[in-house]
Amino acid sequence: MKLIERTECPICSNQKFKSLYKISYNNEKLIYFLNEYYQKRAPINLIKNNYYELLECNRCKLIFQKYIPDDELSYTLYDKIISPEESLKKKLLSLQNLNLKYDNEISLIRGIYGNKEVKILEFGAGWGFWASRAIESGLNVDVFELSSSRIEYMKKKEINVIEDFKENLDQYDFIYSDQTIEHISDPHQIFKSFVPNLKKGGFIFLSYPSSFMFKKKLNKSYIPYKDAAQPLEHINTFNKSSMVHLIRQYDLNLINFKSKFNPSLKNFLRDIKNLFYFDNILIQK
Repeated sequence: MKLIERTECPICSNQKFKSLYKISYNNEKLIYFLNEYYQKRAPINLIKNNYYELLECNRCKLIFQKYIPDDELSYTLYDKIISPEESLKKKLLSLQNLNLKYDNEISLIRGIYGNKEVKILEFGAGWGFWASRAIESGLNVDVFELSSSRIEYMKKKEINVIEDFKENLDQYDFIYSDQTIEHISDPHQIFKSFVPNLKKGGFIFLSYPSSFMFKKKLNKSYIPYKDAAQPLEHINTFNKSSMVHLIRQYDLNLINFKSKFNPSLKNFLRDIKNLFYFDNILIQK
């Protein structure tokens, strides 16, 4: 288990970047954050001789961490170091507020398809609370998840967990993924799996941490914490330029105003806000 170096942009493969920020993992304030956040289970000994460094691609403007966990460390981080029990407890405590968000997203799907029967995939389903809410509303949802503890939990809730969807072509009307793509070392992996499985005219909904005004934080007093570029986890920090560059490689179209499918003043204002924050997007094949 170790950190590995990324030598090219994970969006456009460009090898010319600008270093925006760099700090040693030996820094006391950074160690303090990691120990506090991971409840003293942070893999300090594995990373202490390395750096947290943020690069900005000269071409697509993606901000990304130069040094990231390898597959083994990544699995250990998400399934062991991050306590499953604490993760579930935290999710349950915030579920009331999350359900308001979920209901708006489900209303978007209903606005697109009406009462038509549609098949939906949630990618990176976590504990399955979005899927449960969607199923309760009458939608047909499959989920994909890598964490064994979360898969076991969802199966107990009788949510249909699929093991692999790469060979089941042209089957989904709508693919939903919330707070996942920023964790993936190669974002193309997601789209290479999504696009063949999405029906022509189908939609992808992605949400991820906003990078709005993030670069302005990167001064000498900045210490990485739980934000758009959280150490070890939020290894890609998307903005509109980088995301548009990514989706155009797959001949996908960005829908700037989701409110046209789910019209209301509140949703229109959400769309206006998202033009700046750009932390959730609707894409059409």
